[in-house]
Amino acid sequence: MIILRYTYPAMLARSKNADYRRLVTHMTEVLMRFLVDNELLLESPYNADGSLNETFQVTKDNLTDDGNRLFREYFTRWSDRIDRGGKPENITSLVKGLAKIRATPPTA
Repeated sequence: MIILRYTYPAMLARSKNADYRRLVTHMTEVLMRFLVDNELLLESPYNADGSLNETFQVTKDNLTDDGNRLFREYFTRWSDRIDRGGKPENITSLVKGLAKIRATPPTA
């Protein structure tokens, strides 16, 4: 069974509104860059030309253990802030969350 953590195609499909779609694209670009920069993905979300793969889905299986913990414990805080009008590039909650994850052992 595939456990989805984040799906860009489904987010885009929620609305045809251009502003919403731009926000989702920006949010996805920021998120993917964070995941790649912090080596949390086991697969690349980018095409060979460096563009974002529009069919890429973040799943439990293509995330590291730290990546899965980040999604379970901190992703919602970041995405909720965006829903309330925050900027996607404000990744403070993700950065701090990842630091806490990496500083503490996983729970069984």
